[in-house]
Order: sequence, then C-alpha cells, then structure tokens
Amino acid sequence: MMNNENVTIERMVAGGDGLARLADGRVVFVNGAITGEQIAIEITTNKKDFARANIVEILSPSAHRVAPPCKFVAAGCGGCSWQHLDISQHMPTKVAIVSEALRRTAKISENEVAERVKVGGAVSAHASRTTLRMAVLPTGKLGFRRASSNDLVETSPCLVAHDLLNEIIASARVKNATEVTLRCGASSGDRGVWLHDEHGRGQITGLPKNVGVGIESLVHEVVNGVRLRVMMTSFFQSSLEAAELLVKAVRQAAGERALSGVDGRVIDAYGGVGLFAATLLSADVPVTVVESSESSCRDAKVNLSQHLEQTLDTDLPSEIINSNVEQWSPVSAGLVIADPARTGLGPQAVSRLAATNAPRIVLVSCDAVAGARDLRLLIDAGYELEQTTVLDLFPHTPHIETVSALQRKARATR
Repeated sequence: MMNNENVTIERMVAGGDGLARLADGRVVFVNGAITGEQIAIEITTNKKDFARANIVEILSPSAHRVAPPCKFVAAGCGGCSWQHLDISQHMPTKVAIVSEALRRTAKISENEVAERVKVGGAVSAHASRTTLRMAVLPTGKLGFRRASSNDLVETSPCLVAHDLLNEIIASARVKNATEVTLRCGASSGDRGVWLHDEHGRGQITGLPKNVGVGIESLVHEVVNGVRLRVMMTSFFQSSLEAAELLVKAVRQAAGERALSGVDGRVIDAYGGVGLFAATLLSADVPVTVVESSESSCRDAKVNLSQHLEQTLDTDLPSEIINSNVEQWSPVSAGLVIADPARTGLGPQAVSRLAATNAPRIVLVSCDAVAGARDLRLLIDAGYELEQTTVLDLFPHTPHIETVSALQRKARATR
C-alpha cells in the first residue's frame, strides 16, 4: 500500500484537519491543510475506513493560507493549530463545521440548518487569554508542547496571552512541577499561579509583585457589571471577552421572560462559579446551580450570596448543589441553562434535564459533534431547535463554542 499520494482537500472538519479522499476511496484527515488545497501527503495512520496524514508539499495553496503571526509556530508550538489560516476565515470555517455536524449527527435537514445557524461574536485575536495551562521546561521556563508530541517549546511572549500573564511567563522559573496554571483578572488586575505537583514540592521564583500562589489563590473578574470570585482550581472561561460574549448569547437564547423567573425556577447545570446565574438573573429569581467541582461551588456560594439570601425564606429558595448532573434529582423549572464539558451531556444528563419539564433549554457546547449529538437527544426528548449561535472564543484554534436555544414542543391534545 502506498504511503504517499496527492489529494485535494474537500473541507475542514471538527478538530481542525482537512478532509480528502484517497485513491481507494477512503477518507484521509490531513493535519494543517485548508479547504481547496492540493496536497502531497504522507500517510501516518492507516485504518480500514480512514487514514491520517501529514503534508509533504503544498502543490496548490489556498488563497487563505498565511504565514503564522506567532514566531513560535515555526519552533513547533502546538498551542494554536490554525495560525496558517487567515483569521478572517475562522468564523466561516467554524460555521461550516457546526452546520455539517447538525446535518450528520443531529439529523437536521439542510434547509433547517441554514435557517437555524447564526454567526455570533469573536474575541480579539491577540492578548485575550486570561487562563493558561503551561508546561515547565527543564530550564524552569514556561512553554507549550509541540504538536502531537511531549517535546516542549519555550513561548515568551505568548501571542494570545493577556499582558498580565505574559509578564509572569517572562520572569517565572519553576522547580519540581511539570505544569502550571496561570490566571488573571483582566478587569481587576488579580493574578494567581497554581503548580501541578503531586508531592507538594513545587517551587516558583521570579514572580512579579502581588501574584498569589496555590489553589486557594483568588482571582476576581467583573462580567456584565458583576464581580465574580474564581479560585485557581475552578473552571472559568478562557478570557473576559469570552465570558462576556457567552453571557450575551445565553441571554438572547433564553429570552427575558424565562430569565425573569415568571415561568419558574432556573436550572444552571454545570454552573461553575455561577457565571450565568450571577450575571443574568435578578437576586429574587430562584436558581438551582448544579456543579460537580467543590471549589466552583465554593465560589458560586460567594458569587450568588444575594440570590441565596433573598430567596431563603420563600417557597422556592435558591440552592447550590455539589453533584454530577447525571446523579441530580430533577425539579420543575421554567428554564434550563446547561454548559457541559467537551464530552457533552449524554443520555443520562439529557434525561435529567428533560425531566424538569422546562419550556426552554439553552445548551452551551464547546465541541461541535458532541453538541450536535446532545441536540439530537434533546429533540428526541420533546424539544425543538430554534437557533444555534456560533462563537469564536479561541482564536487561532479549531475550538468552537455554540449556544443553542430549544423550546419544548406543544403536547398534542385530543
């Protein structure tokens, strides 16, 4: 079997590769290829139904191929795998990937997909990231792994990192730890560092002034006018811009009626530190935050203190439940907001959320295929898709965020 062929890239797919057809009819996924390009490839993985390949030579480059704006790409940094694609093409490409996932995985018709998929916002291409997980080089400096490798590349300054983080990256030196999480508050100036060391022997030197160290370090961010507390071990969006764009998209998808609480309790599933509940709901609207992370629940109790206090003596008190959604006992609700991890909801979580009988569900997805799979499950559970908004929150990467609005179908009456 030949390991080298010339192929034409048909489209870019979830995960960022280019898809082409081999001479034997199999699909091949080509790393670093762009739609329309003619490529000489070397096959690296051969399976019965598909193959994977690297580029040997670009025979006919796309007009949208550009020189990577970051110098560390040439050194092999794998942090931003779409720097070869013109930034103006990121959103159209991501919309196409989402649309394909809705057709193939969610089984939604082409006409309906064209009507339902909308273009949302995008964060700045440079200096926006306020949370980074970085590797520690043998020298103690910070960097990222090479693409498809455990080899490390020093990356100072990082193109997408906030200036407050690049200051840490430039000066910090680490011992006895393999990875480090850096976090800053773009609106507050707070900074924190968390050393990932199993035995508690990690050391860091060369930090700028007023940088917290350890899992108990706190960073604050002001989103939609609300000050939020975030511990180093809690999940938060990759940037302030990303959080603001998501809040805006979720507000539009939910609608003011559902957010007002007139239809009943709001369920904030996979609620994290309470981003959506704190920024979108009045303190007198009853909300249930369901979150599996203990530190995120601790943050949420602080961020939603007014909500917890104002509803305490009512028939529908707000609550924060430290639990997996799959193990949570559903309660009646007027609105569900769900923001699961990259793997998506899955059948068990969909069953729990549908059991709330909420008239509206807003699904936030950070994987196009998993999101489409969840939408199919929700449709089968009695909901219909109104709209899916595509957001670009991770510039220079194929990562996609979507916000989908679903309405419960009217039950047939005799």
